[in-house]
Amino acid sequence: MPTLLELYRKDTQLDIDANDSEIAIRHGPFGNMTGNQAIVLNELKKPNHMKYIKEAAMQAQEDIKDGTEKDVDVRQLAVDWMGVKLGLGVLPHLDVKGYVLVQTNPSLVHSTPETVVHAQRLVRLFTRSGIAQSRVCIKVPSTLAGLRAMEILGKEHGIKTLATVVFCVEQSLAAAEVGVIFTSPYVNPLYNHFQPGRHVRAENPLRDLKGMKVTMEVQRQLRRRKLGTQLIGASLLSMEEVVSLSGVDRVTMPPAMLDAMEKQEDNAYFQAIRAESISACSPDYHSPEDIAPDMHYPLAEPATNIKKALARSETDELIKDALFWFSNAEKELFELAEKTLNELK
Repeated sequence: MPTLLELYRKDTQLDIDANDSEIAIRHGPFGNMTGNQAIVLNELKKPNHMKYIKEAAMQAQEDIKDGTEKDVDVRQLAVDWMGVKLGLGVLPHLDVKGYVLVQTNPSLVHSTPETVVHAQRLVRLFTRSGIAQSRVCIKVPSTLAGLRAMEILGKEHGIKTLATVVFCVEQSLAAAEVGVIFTSPYVNPLYNHFQPGRHVRAENPLRDLKGMKVTMEVQRQLRRRKLGTQLIGASLLSMEEVVSLSGVDRVTMPPAMLDAMEKQEDNAYFQAIRAESISACSPDYHSPEDIAPDMHYPLAEPATNIKKALARSETDELIKDALFWFSNAEKELFELAEKTLNELK
């Protein structure tokens, strides 16, 4: 009997929700590597990755001293290098056309210019390390300022982007309309990952989870509108949730789910979820709640439609919560860089 992981790969492209080459080798092949501040912080706690902390700090010092990188705090530059070094280790184990996905700082989400500058620097650090810009994709939280940054990055700088921190269909559509290559709706709120006991396992996520319904509608809308943007399902905490995304473009899967699905044999229970999922993400499937095909989300002022969507209380609260957790990780990384740089003096 095939495992769930083997069967899943027949329906959906897998990305790795970790920055660990050992996991990539053990469970590969993978398309892309997902990164964000929380993932980077977690990875740097592993014994096999701790060397990158000092290496990154030393590289940042050198860059500032010789003027290679300007107008950036050495501590922030060290943090950027930490993420780059982790990505460099995983990239050889990805598909030859796969991307390293790295995230701009959540502290910049309300500043389009600062987000653009940070994204450019991240790409530059990879290219300085021998990785072509064509293999790097920048994740940007999908606030209004973030969406506008993605438009500038793509149209003016040729930098590929992914719309992240997505909790409503409108965020993904607005991003797709300005040419992002990926959009990543979250099935679970971020607090489910950080607060023990908050996550409730749903027997049928397609019917029971708001985030799952949003994700499936995003997939239908992208396929109906033929926008060229791929969906990457994210924030998954159970095998039922993963299988409920069978048939979507891509899923980024964390190590715990990879281990569980590799051990789980297929059965009638999961087959039923899979069949329902494949049907629900088809462009021919219509829900009464689906957004009308003539609705669009321009970002130029007055940007009425996207502002209205972002202002809905549930969406606003989920975005703020996600940014809270990512910002905590950003702060810890900054403090780690500061401590390491002080030790090098």
